[in-house]
Amino acid sequence: MRRNPLLFAFLAALLAGACSAAETQADRPTTSEVITTTTTTPSTTTTAPFVLEGGDASLAAVVDTFYKYTSARSATAPPMADAILASIAPAPRTIPTSGIASLGAFDEQAIATVTAGDDLFLLVADGGGWRIVGGEWPSQSIAPYYGSSPRLIAVVGSDARPGEDVERSRADSIHFVGLDGTGGGAVVGLPRDAYVPVPGSGKRKITGALALGGPELLEQSLLDLTSLPLEGYVMTGFSGFQELIGSVLGGVNVEVPFAINDEKAKAALKAGQQLLGGFDALAFARARKTLPDGDFTRSEHQGVILLGAAYGVQALGVEAVPGLMESAEPYIFTNLTAEELLTFSVLTIKSDLGSVPNVVAPGKPGTAGGASVVFLSDSVGALFADLADGRLEN
Repeated sequence: MRRNPLLFAFLAALLAGACSAAETQADRPTTSEVITTTTTTPSTTTTAPFVLEGGDASLAAVVDTFYKYTSARSATAPPMADAILASIAPAPRTIPTSGIASLGAFDEQAIATVTAGDDLFLLVADGGGWRIVGGEWPSQSIAPYYGSSPRLIAVVGSDARPGEDVERSRADSIHFVGLDGTGGGAVVGLPRDAYVPVPGSGKRKITGALALGGPELLEQSLLDLTSLPLEGYVMTGFSGFQELIGSVLGGVNVEVPFAINDEKAKAALKAGQQLLGGFDALAFARARKTLPDGDFTRSEHQGVILLGAAYGVQALGVEAVPGLMESAEPYIFTNLTAEELLTFSVLTIKSDLGSVPNVVAPGKPGTAGGASVVFLSDSVGALFADLADGRLEN
């Protein structure tokens, strides 16, 4: 399990200056400022090295090698995901000569986005140098790649207060976020009081699985319940949620459907579209006692927050993602790798968020063993089966 804070900061050296003129002699000596690749295929034209603003020479070299390979100027492929490599058919093409990098760090790894015209690279430096893990390259007629589709993760809010163990408190919010890789997706909430089987504990409220056995037991319970191909989870607690919304994102725009006054949740919200800071966003996500349909409406509101946050990142642009991941790391717990989180985040903001439904697993309130619970409807199996491809059918 990865913990925070970051153990290092990635130092970026800016490559300055304009592209040099194209070389006319293949045996011309190189200098330390010129990035070259070994060409094993005949070529009558050489190109200037790729110039990268905001990144170091090693990052620029990977991008430069990529373009020389895709345009059939070199047979040397850069380090990249196998799925990307398999989709490339090298052929003579015009290639970009410059780009802009945005850098960050997550889980002790450097992460980056590089934009070159309409092309986009997602990269991770994981000990062996930079590696291309996703992106899209219309200039080279290469299909976009943001990991193998569909993408499905669990987003969990722990009810841990400041000073309490986020990973050993109750799960106050549970949502499945799906992306189908072609612009579609879905957010499906699971009521925290859903009465379901928990491995080793029989049937109980799903909220208690986290307190009983940590994220591993909660994740296994969710896998058993849904049969969804979950990649992993992202989790935060009360204080982490407030920091993520307030400090990292600068607030979240949501439509509050009606005035909410809930003393227990510390919610005093007017109806309408508004920017919520960390405190009010948490109150909106927690309010339940005064809401129609209680836990179901609360879960729906939590989905509204998730989509509002996605819209906020989308407005900032792909280039903001590395810095946001670095800023967010102290406030989250996850078993996703830096590569998985980077590609999932960018795919989220590349998706058509306006078409992403926000629904809650159906059920009805009841009691079990003297406790208030939610009995999930028989139709919940069909809902999860529908979500397995990363989206819900209309």
